[in-house]
Amino acid sequence: MDRGSVDGLVLLDKQSGPTSHDLVQEVRRKLGAQRAGHAGTLDPQASGLLVVLTGKATRLAPYVPGDPKVYEGTVILGMETDTLDLEGKVVSRSLFRGDEEEVREAVRSLVGIHEQLPPRFSAVKHEGKPLYYYARRGKEAPRRPRRVEVYEAEVLSCRTGDVVEVDFRVSCSPGTYVRELARRLGEMLGCGGTLAGLRRLASGPYRLEEALTLEEFALRLERGKAAVLPPLEALRGYRRAELRREGLKKALHGAPLAPALLEWDGKLSGGEILAVTYRGELIGVYEAQASPACLRPRRLMALNG
Repeated sequence: MDRGSVDGLVLLDKQSGPTSHDLVQEVRRKLGAQRAGHAGTLDPQASGLLVVLTGKATRLAPYVPGDPKVYEGTVILGMETDTLDLEGKVVSRSLFRGDEEEVREAVRSLVGIHEQLPPRFSAVKHEGKPLYYYARRGKEAPRRPRRVEVYEAEVLSCRTGDVVEVDFRVSCSPGTYVRELARRLGEMLGCGGTLAGLRRLASGPYRLEEALTLEEFALRLERGKAAVLPPLEALRGYRRAELRREGLKKALHGAPLAPALLEWDGKLSGGEILAVTYRGELIGVYEAQASPACLRPRRLMALNG
């Protein structure tokens, strides 16, 4: 395996069970990479798209596009647990006595901006420890609300009976707890709600259809096939500027780049983030400055060879 194959982006189809951290470490170990990290965690019981950065590409983490997040899942109405999913203890039960149209209307009403409290059983830190550390010991830790936005929400199917199960799809901002949306849905319908399953379909421009399971990833490596996308893929959606040869030395020394050293389509817009490449290979992330007109480096990637 050459060095270049270690630095980049891995799109994984996470299965229910392992933590996101577990999978990141497996990818790092299989690649022999010194560093690896994810661009947005999934709860252990959740499945779907996990975006993993490896090697030098971990420097790009703050710039990886991840908005919106798209999920499909199932909510059980008439029950609430302490973890807001099926991993926890049932704390209340109440029959749902409404109809399907009421459910659909309640799901549609989730669209908008919310002040959302992180669940008691979550990885948000308080005094250096995750909230679940306190919750497992029967303690309450302070939780600060965060502003999140639901862009779209719809019911895919609704199965009634002794237990009502609602399959849904939601598009939302990063940091949104879908478990908390399930709880809120149950609250609106007066019966409680618990998340029974969740699968991430998309994160920003990345789609689940592109992802590999951990087993498929390992098999590709064993067969010598490409399993890691190049670092430039971590900056999908950003405008690109190709560096002229005469600007290469300046770039490698971390100096600002004048517009004359670049080939691109368009004008500089102050504050814009761009991906600068040389012969199609990512050099780094740059921020445009309007006066004086130049690009200033924010994250640099050393060229191979």
